Amino acid sequence: MPLAYDRAMADDVSFQVEDLGTHTVVRANGFLDVSTSPRLRDALNEVPVGSNRYVLLDLGGIEFLDSSALGVILSAWKHMHAEGSTLAVVSPHEHVTKIFEITALTLSIDVYPSLDEARERLGL
Repeated sequence: MPLAYDRAMADDVSFQVEDLGTHTVVRANGFLDVSTSPRLRDALNEVPVGSNRYVLLDLGGIEFLDSSALGVILSAWKHMHAEGSTLAVVSPHEHVTKIFEITALTLSIDVYPSLDEARERLGL
C-alpha cells in the first residue's frame, strides 16, 4: 500500500525527550521531511552525550520520512559515536525500517522493533 503524503501536514511534527539516567528516549511524531528535519536535528543536539550513554530515537509515531531526515539521523549518529555514545533507532513500522535497510544505514545504526527490545538488547 503506497503512503499518502499530504503536503499540508508536512509541518506537523513533535518531539518528546525523556532522560532516564542511563539512556535518553527521543520520541518523534508526525512527518519528517526537508521542512521538519531541522527540528529533529535541534532535538537530537539537546540530548546529553558522553561515554557509555545511549540514545533511543523512537520513530514509532512517524508517518513519513525522507532523505533529509535520514541525513540528520546519520549526522547525529556520527557525532554521538565520536563522543562515545550509542544512537539506536526504534521503529515498529515496517516501511520506516525498510528505508533504513534499503539505504544500508542498518550497517551502522541499529534498528529495533520496540523500545523494550532495544533496552533488552542494549542492556538498559
